[in-house]
Amino acid sequence: MARTNEAQLNIRSRFARDRVTALARQTGMTATQVVEEALRAYAPPVEGAPPAGLVRRGRILVMPASGRPVTVADVEETLDEIRNERC
Repeated sequence: MARTNEAQLNIRSRFARDRVTALARQTGMTATQVVEEALRAYAPPVEGAPPAGLVRRGRILVMPASGRPVTVADVEETLDEIRNERC
């Protein structure tokens, strides 16, 4: 008797097999459900896009601004404090 569903995926990675088994036990899902859910959630990185958490500013990658903006006066004040500590 022929199979009606020939879908099959063989994964030879010990890590993947162990991780899927552990997640299936923790969640009560089947191994197939765990793999399907992981594949639905996966989004490959976009070619040329900066790594997560960074933004491109010209030719360099920087962390996006958070909190209040830093002024030239703030920088000068901090540098003066550092210079005075060394004396």
